[in-house]
Amino acid sequence: MAQITEDYSAAAIFLSATAREMQGSEPNVEYKEKLEAYSDRLQQIAGTEEGSKTAAGVVPEMHVAEGVVHADAAETAPEKNKSENLTVYLSTIHVPAGVMILDPDSAVCLIAANSERAVRDLVRSIPNERKFEFYFEDTYQSVVAEYIFREEISDRPCRMRGMRRANPAGTTAHQKSERVINSKKDDIVGEFKKLTTLKARIDEGRVVMEGFLMVNRALKDHLPVEKVVYSDSLPEEQKAALAQACIEAGIAYYRASGGLLAAMTTTNPTPDSLCTVRAQARSQEQLILSRKRNFFLILDGIANPDNLGMVLRTADASGVDAVILLSPSTHHFNKNAIRGGRGAVGRVPIYFCTDDMAMMETLRAHNFRIWGTSARFSASNFYDMRFDDANIAVIVGNESNGVRKEILDLCTDYVKIPMVEGQSSLNIAVAAALVLYEYDREFYQN
Repeated sequence: MAQITEDYSAAAIFLSATAREMQGSEPNVEYKEKLEAYSDRLQQIAGTEEGSKTAAGVVPEMHVAEGVVHADAAETAPEKNKSENLTVYLSTIHVPAGVMILDPDSAVCLIAANSERAVRDLVRSIPNERKFEFYFEDTYQSVVAEYIFREEISDRPCRMRGMRRANPAGTTAHQKSERVINSKKDDIVGEFKKLTTLKARIDEGRVVMEGFLMVNRALKDHLPVEKVVYSDSLPEEQKAALAQACIEAGIAYYRASGGLLAAMTTTNPTPDSLCTVRAQARSQEQLILSRKRNFFLILDGIANPDNLGMVLRTADASGVDAVILLSPSTHHFNKNAIRGGRGAVGRVPIYFCTDDMAMMETLRAHNFRIWGTSARFSASNFYDMRFDDANIAVIVGNESNGVRKEILDLCTDYVKIPMVEGQSSLNIAVAAALVLYEYDREFYQN
């Protein structure tokens, strides 16, 4: 989750650097003006002499300590100007990846980010039921629109007006007490039961998280949770935690018997709690490429949903920008993949392909260095892999057959994970983890 920061000078520098990147971008003219205005305002609040660094484009190194982000190069800021009501958020994915300003006085929300993942991280931090005029880079319009219920359709791709809301219709917002479900005929039972099929989850753009750990994490991560149902048998402390989180976010919450929960899911044993989460199944046509850098994990033909869940969990932990599933793969809305991902579905951008060759050509057209993992090709030593290109993709293949030859033919480089004689393959989740963290190791060192 994005963290609130009081390091206004460093945030101002991030906004200013983003504004310079928007130079000459016609769709982002208004956005650029907002970035410059709030950068200046933050510098005034900070009361430092960082203006010269902003003009020179120097972004100080930041780190997170005790939940607050600081800039090593910044001087100690004076006491905050009490007349300023700005709230500043920082998204950190290994390094500072995004800044968001909430200005309640002007009802403005300004988002500056280096990746789709950082945009999602920031937008999830916006409180529900608060109206704002949102400003963002036009590249991320569809991402912001996933979370914001728009009151006004703007003809400008860098702006929209609306709010985050737990329920699209707004009929259950600000529910202050639980409602007890007493019958299988209750609409809530039918709603959850319908989402037991993969087709319904894809068509409706909603998934179900199961079990206290997953439900509680979805609430803490500020995912777009719509409804929560928990069992009579759930410990009182856990009931209270879920209820309080729902009240604060305006999310409808319900209590039901274990038998009724069993009617809402096909999972055995029956989980003690469930929640519905809005999650759009994004196609390859919706792929978002950052202006700065992109690091994608591509999975070719991963068949086992439990393996997929483990890979998604690892990709989430490693900080990958996005995961791309080529068409033979299991869909990430499979309930086992959702459970195994431990919250990755909802946090990490995931794209499902229907035309694999077209996706590969898209990456090549954007100068991606594409590493194919294979034991069949003349491959580089795993320890000699280099990740110094701006755009990088790594492909890991099917558990039994590896990456398909037609996909390998479109890679730019090949790598083989070294193994002693007697073993010729690794579990796909293990192989993915090795490559992803090799990237992280080099990223930190450089």
